[in-house]
Amino acid sequence: LFRHRSEPNRHGWGLAVYPDNSCQIIKEPIKAEDSKLSGFLTEYKPFKSKIFIGHVRYSTHGSISHCNTHPFSRELHGREYVFAHNGTIHDYQSLPVSRFHPIGETDSEWAFCHLLEQLCHRNITAWNENHFKWLAGVLNNINNHGNFNCLFSDGEYLFCYHDTGGYNGLRFVHRKPPFQIHVMLKDEDVQVDLSREKSQDQHGYVIASKPLTDEDWDSFDAGELIVFRSGEMVYSNKREAYTQPSV
Repeated sequence: LFRHRSEPNRHGWGLAVYPDNSCQIIKEPIKAEDSKLSGFLTEYKPFKSKIFIGHVRYSTHGSISHCNTHPFSRELHGREYVFAHNGTIHDYQSLPVSRFHPIGETDSEWAFCHLLEQLCHRNITAWNENHFKWLAGVLNNINNHGNFNCLFSDGEYLFCYHDTGGYNGLRFVHRKPPFQIHVMLKDEDVQVDLSREKSQDQHGYVIASKPLTDEDWDSFDAGELIVFRSGEMVYSNKREAYTQPSV
């Protein structure tokens, strides 16, 4: 569906998946709807993962190039972190980096490197609720420098943060059995039967800036961090999570 959001975000597209503990990133500095590769992936059935992070880019910092196209990735503590950002961060070079350095020229990649620096100093090798609370503060501090919606993952957890000013929106929908029979895609005159597309043991969440379907999407609160794991919501700093993480 993000191919149809590429007209106003025409400077690149990318998709990150975790086929195992490692991450596979496919991205191009062109409009997603013009890409034969992105079209191929829509029909490529073996392309499966518990976590997908997709992004279409409108450039505000940095050239239109592969190195400036989201998502970005780095290794930390034997895990491959992937990051995508929506918004503009001002004075971003004031955010300290030392071990991790950007390859490209974007505010987004710099913020990712700064975030990894904080994770490195915290020495998080296994996440728990106290770490999630701390992380919300780190993301809020980055947010003080501009507009900041972001998604990132270590392959086990998916971290989703919404800008304190409500910039551009962030929504989610929970899909679980029994699935709706008729779901209309927002950007296409196409109806999908989820009861046929999904098996009864599948469940999870879809997160997007704007609703992708006519389902009942929930809005993130301003400044909200929601953490997902194995298709469950395990933490939120603004609402009661459905499944509490192990400590």
